[in-house]
Amino acid sequence: MASKIYEPEEYARELLSSLSLSRIQNLDEILCALKLKVVERNLNSVDGILVRKSGKGIIAIKQSIKEIGRKNFTICHEIGHYILPGHGTVACKSDEIESWKSNLLSHEVEANKFASELLLPTSAIFPLVERNGANISLIKEIANDFQTSLTAAAFKCIAITEERCALIWSIDGQIKWFTKSESFRCYLPMQRLDSDSLACQLSRAIVSQVLEGEVYADAWIEDDSLSSNDKVWEESISLPAYNGVLTILTLESRQ
Repeated sequence: MASKIYEPEEYARELLSSLSLSRIQNLDEILCALKLKVVERNLNSVDGILVRKSGKGIIAIKQSIKEIGRKNFTICHEIGHYILPGHGTVACKSDEIESWKSNLLSHEVEANKFASELLLPTSAIFPLVERNGANISLIKEIANDFQTSLTAAAFKCIAITEERCALIWSIDGQIKWFTKSESFRCYLPMQRLDSDSLACQLSRAIVSQVLEGEVYADAWIEDDSLSSNDKVWEESISLPAYNGVLTILTLESRQ
């Protein structure tokens, strides 16, 4: 009989359970239990490295990463490589961590899913999303409370929401990747930002800003079921440090 294949999130939940934790309060507790040491180094082409040695491990993260949320996610991503079966010593590039692009290697996708559940347990986040909906205000609160990044918080909200939502990441006005909730089935083309989108207005912002409001659906979506007059609710936040914009789209149920 073939052995059961577990999802990365299940390994994260099992790790928390083995330490009698409902959520992470201090990463050092997990690192100590796993005999992992974290060091910061002047890395050039990668953000995180995992090295295994005699039942122990060393995680090196790029010294120039400033945001604590990004550091925490990078560490948890490397913990994922350490825990998940078939993952060995790895070196992870910046665009592989907290990324959901379609051509990402399976091991990197798995490590991202593991890190997402480890930092942001579904059991803790789902009630917040159910009560408030997936929106920029909530992801800011979650990122601050759980000491993770806006991108990680937004991904988790979209992954578990029952609303018809999509998360889009764009850099310099070009969509780089997107992820959708289970109920969001419209087609999102990989293209330059439409001038009618709020994200386009933010693509050259030099300070972080948030814009929200209704926009024409065809600024984002290609779908024969939507007319030229149909609109979608857009919330976008600019992240000038990355020349990027994070966008949440929400379709009303009537659509």
